[in-house]
Amino acid sequence: MLKVNYKLNVGNWSVNSEDDPRTEFMTLEADHSIGSSADVCRIAIYAPPAPKKGLLEQLAGEAMDLAGGALGLGGGPKEKAFSVQVRGNAIKHGDQITVELTAGNLSAKVMTAEVQSIESSFGQTRIEGVTGQRKLANARVNQVYENKTLSQIVKDFAGQAAVSTGAIDTGSSYSYFVAHESRNLLSQIRQLAAREGMDLYFDHDNKLTLKKFNKSSADHTFYFGIDILDLQVFNQQPPSDHILIYGESAASNQGAKTWHWLAKDLKPFRSELGKGNKRLAISDGVIRTKDGAESLSKSKLGAIKDQATGGRLKLLGNPIVKLGDAIEIKESPKPELNGLFKVVSVRHRYSKQEGFITIVDFTGQGGSKSAEGLLGQALGQLGGAVGL
Repeated sequence: MLKVNYKLNVGNWSVNSEDDPRTEFMTLEADHSIGSSADVCRIAIYAPPAPKKGLLEQLAGEAMDLAGGALGLGGGPKEKAFSVQVRGNAIKHGDQITVELTAGNLSAKVMTAEVQSIESSFGQTRIEGVTGQRKLANARVNQVYENKTLSQIVKDFAGQAAVSTGAIDTGSSYSYFVAHESRNLLSQIRQLAAREGMDLYFDHDNKLTLKKFNKSSADHTFYFGIDILDLQVFNQQPPSDHILIYGESAASNQGAKTWHWLAKDLKPFRSELGKGNKRLAISDGVIRTKDGAESLSKSKLGAIKDQATGGRLKLLGNPIVKLGDAIEIKESPKPELNGLFKVVSVRHRYSKQEGFITIVDFTGQGGSKSAEGLLGQALGQLGGAVGL
């Protein structure tokens, strides 16, 4: 049986189960997802009320407050921010949460977040933390960017929302990009990432990450009958197999800096990818070059193919599985359950009563790379994916 340990830090309160196995900690949920705004960390602890002060202590405290106000020391009673006490430490909104988990010889930080809400009752206290996605979702700007790369635009967005950045691929250069307050920054960044075929998520250090998935070998391998508690895989017919992309103008004929002009025939300036009757036509004003249209068509068709295959994997607790990792499933008695997949969601569940489990959601073809072969380029896709 694997030995499980945890290290929690919430504001000034911290606990390490190796040093203090009989702590007030009860349950933990840590959820991370690609392209979702549902990242959350939930912690439940047993925190009964502190022993009530005696009458003399209460009177002494009130007398000190009054004396301080009379002498001008602090101006009398002040309004205090909401907080709860855990072992004498105040936990309040905005405090940082860090969670580290260990299962056997596997150990890793699984989440960093900020306290968003606190629920208190006579016995339990529940603390909920969120990642920087919440800040991006609440921030809006009016700004124009000229001749900036995706990474430059995204890093500027992050700076204005007070969000830390991690690995961000450079991406394409945009001759003209308008950010309007009608849409929040999270929505703006998601659309930029979709154009480039990148995955958007916050990593275990709460840093904004935008990366293309291009792995062709597994970061982790899981075996039927050894690691896997439960497994489901779905495979559905893609909703579209034929993509048409139209930009705002046929700028590529005269250069990316040329402004709008109309052409009778837009075929030389659009991108068309795939064949079939399930056609999807997209008009995007940000796209102003032939190369930009082709990049978006590959990203869109690749995402459609990728999401046509996916599933859910339930494991004995594994803290080292991260978003964007490649996982391989082997030795399942059903061949359609084996293959190489991309991790798009990780959920850790730990409690003293039920132990530690990890639930992994995955998709099947690794993103926009799977569409590149349709343009005569290298596939770069996951060879063992289901249905390929």
